[in-house]
Amino acid sequence: MRAINAFIDRTIKWFLILFGLVTCATLPLAFDIGAITSQLGGFVDYTPASVPILRHWGLMVFGIGALMVVAAFRPWLRFETMLFSAVEKSLVVYLFLSNLDEPWIMGYFPAFLADATIVAYSIVYFISERGRPGRWIPADGATTA
Repeated sequence: MRAINAFIDRTIKWFLILFGLVTCATLPLAFDIGAITSQLGGFVDYTPASVPILRHWGLMVFGIGALMVVAAFRPWLRFETMLFSAVEKSLVVYLFLSNLDEPWIMGYFPAFLADATIVAYSIVYFISERGRPGRWIPADGATTA
């Protein structure tokens, strides 16, 4: 366990900064939906009906990336950030793997690689002592025996 803790201690800050910035790359979609063609390698088409949700997705994923960057400098925010990020990115990994027979799926390959890396690192983080809060405190401040 000591090796895992040392690995997390040495890498967590730069991991959160680097992959947070990569995750922030979706922000242009919130403003210019035409950017989806270049971001997804020209494999994925969009329709006018999908524009609102794609713009929303671009902004929300940017928010996760920004939260990751902030958590790099605020250790007390890391557990929740890593949990939220791992859950969201696990869905992207699942969606990629479950659609391998579709011709458009390779447009999502870069996102799959980044998100699979984040999920794998998150699992290591949660296995480490850094990824397990020592004590859960109820919102009202009362302690449990």
